[in-house]
Amino acid sequence: MKKLKKKILITAFLALMIVFSLTLVLTGIAINIYNIHNADNMNLVIESYDGNIPERKTFEKLDSDDKPLFIEITDESKYRTRYFIVYFDEDNRITDYNVEHIASVDKTVAEKMTESVFLRNHQTGYCDNFRYRITDDNYIIFLDCSEDIARLHSNMQILFSVCMIFTLVIMLVFALLSNRMIKPFEENNRKQKRFITDASHELKTPLAIISANAEVLEYKNGESEWSKNIAFQIERMSTLINELLTLSRLEELDGQNTFAPTNISNAVREVCTTFEEIFESKGIICDYQIQENVVVNANEEQIRRLVSVLTENASKYVPQNGKVNISLRNERKHVVFSVFNSCTLDKDFDTVKLFDRFYRPDSSRTSKTGGHGIGLSIAKEIALLHGGNIKVDIKDNGIYFIVHLSNRMKIKKLPSKPGNS
Repeated sequence: MKKLKKKILITAFLALMIVFSLTLVLTGIAINIYNIHNADNMNLVIESYDGNIPERKTFEKLDSDDKPLFIEITDESKYRTRYFIVYFDEDNRITDYNVEHIASVDKTVAEKMTESVFLRNHQTGYCDNFRYRITDDNYIIFLDCSEDIARLHSNMQILFSVCMIFTLVIMLVFALLSNRMIKPFEENNRKQKRFITDASHELKTPLAIISANAEVLEYKNGESEWSKNIAFQIERMSTLINELLTLSRLEELDGQNTFAPTNISNAVREVCTTFEEIFESKGIICDYQIQENVVVNANEEQIRRLVSVLTENASKYVPQNGKVNISLRNERKHVVFSVFNSCTLDKDFDTVKLFDRFYRPDSSRTSKTGGHGIGLSIAKEIALLHGGNIKVDIKDNGIYFIVHLSNRMKIKKLPSKPGNS
């Protein structure tokens, strides 16, 4: 449930960031378009009045080029509007300047900006903080838009700050309410695990009775094909029950695990030794590439189970005279354990579903080998409990199971028993 809570918070955070980012971008674009629209309209007004700003007037349409204007000229407009004009001839040579309406620009600056505009070859645009317009009468109007640009930047900073505050507030609310949100899921998950545990324990009793009765019948009537089949199915059922119980116990840990310094190298070698007889019976010489003295904080019993599951999986599915490669190495942040076995895979082989419970990519092959589709789920859960993951890679005419285990897991001490010092 901690993983679910974490996923909910991460999803909520990403959703908020996407929404607020789109809001910032769209707001910035809208304000910028509005500023450009007003600046272009003001330049049209100045052009219409031969480089001057008229008295109070509201424009709806400019007859000279039949473009709609939505701008109101007030008595203060001529005093607040800063602009300058540069005149040029047919050869784009500057002939005159008009910098009376701005104090921050002299003729030198006006000349440099004009040269820059000629290089751009656009009738309108921005040159530094000025919105320019090249008229048909051979002069350029440069309208100072620095205040609008500064206002845009300040508005965006304010909006960004507000979005961040809202994000923090909403995430705080989500964090406070997340326990209540996941409570139904937690309850369902707890009931499901409890059902699996109870059902597994309940199934053990009738299995034991069936096994005892089968042994009595075999003792009285002798061994037969039917008694062998009953014994085999009882064994399969018992293995499945034990695997379900193991998986249920691992999931109940929910990240709360007990670790101790563990020599992974020794654990891997000892577990793999138990499968050498199976490998030899198939004519396989297993290639070991195990780094010595790889010691990390881990749950040794769980690590041995993980190694056993993957090695057993390789021993089942490797063909006669095939290849098996088992490796272990210590990297900076992870211990990497991998098991490879050669095999022939179907075209529709789905590596993503391999770790699903009861998934059988090849039903006929699985029935022969006695697999239940639980082992790889157990291996994945153990890897997750050790701060790592497990993935599958198909190459070299076979299949790789690659496990990454964190080598920075903290040791959680077992609580001391009462009376112990």
